Amino acid sequence: MALTKSFRELVQRRVEADPEFATALLREGIDTMLAGDVDTGNAILRDLLQGNGRPEN
Repeated sequence: MALTKSFRELVQRRVEADPEFATALLREGIDTMLAGDVDTGNAILRDLLQGNGRPEN
């Protein structure tokens, strides 16, 4: 479990520091869901939201 926690922390730090990365995660999550892989899309969006990612325009 430590590896998963470290990965999530890494994503959270990157989302907080890099708005472009947050935007890319948002797009990837939506595109993945639209392609039919809803579970993976949800996982990507969950990682984004847990990182407090709020993509800015």
